[in-house]
Amino acid sequence: MSAPVALERRLAGIIRRHPVASFLAWSFPVGQTIAFQPVLARAWWDVDLPTAPFVVLANLVGLVLPAVVITRIVDGRAGVRALWRHAVRVRVPLRWYGLALVVVPVATTAVAVALLGPPEVTGWVLASALVSGLLVQLLLGFLTTNWAEEVAWTGFLQTRLQDRRGPVRAALATGPLFALQHASLAVGNGWLGGTVVLLFVTATAIPFRFLQGWVANRTGSLLVVGLVHAAGNATTDGSGFGGPGLLPRLYPDDGVGPVHLLASAVLGLVVLAATRGRLGRRAPTSPVGAVGASGPVPAGRR
Repeated sequence: MSAPVALERRLAGIIRRHPVASFLAWSFPVGQTIAFQPVLARAWWDVDLPTAPFVVLANLVGLVLPAVVITRIVDGRAGVRALWRHAVRVRVPLRWYGLALVVVPVATTAVAVALLGPPEVTGWVLASALVSGLLVQLLLGFLTTNWAEEVAWTGFLQTRLQDRRGPVRAALATGPLFALQHASLAVGNGWLGGTVVLLFVTATAIPFRFLQGWVANRTGSLLVVGLVHAAGNATTDGSGFGGPGLLPRLYPDDGVGPVHLLASAVLGLVVLAATRGRLGRRAPTSPVGAVGASGPVPAGRR
């Protein structure tokens, strides 16, 4: 056996034994190197680069690619096919689309109204904000960022942790890692401000992972999970492409960025209490594992 072949087999063996650690060892160094390029360009060369394209590339190369590659090594082609089926699963009860398209935006808007009061806008401004701010930004965010994020965070990482540790512990572990992925977006507030922002994002990310785990477990659809994620972003800051989301158009003089994090955290805590910590989890039904009532989502070998 040649040395390269032996090294390849040894590396594959390590990945099969430690798929989560292997994912993180790829995801953070590669993904964050890409995501931090605009930050470094401003600090070192005083050059302003657009953030959103680097975030998209970081998600594709630092999240989706390792999720697919490691799934192929650990679970074979069947695992990749299962991951893809759940990434594109459209046929779920309409109420789950209602959760993404109605409940999440309404809950986020309710938090903004509670904090800032009702917006003083005309009917035309409201209609424009709903179309250009909410619907367009939801679609852009879903296609460019949030779908890919959830294929990796929910479909790969949280599912594997859930299969080993249960749904609540999986969310508790995934939340801080998910928050840390956004470090490049926080450092613009300075190191102290960025630390405070990351702590806040982490505190809200954990109940958000409760929500996302529940949606995945009940639907088996990572597409719907991605829509729930995109809906929160579209209600506030938007996708990073084509302008802001819904609430900045209704409150142009107020900062509304964090309200979707608060709303999603509240929804996650409600889900946690309502399901008594089960988060819709059902026992695995295949060697590749299972999440949700609609079939298996790759969970990895144990």
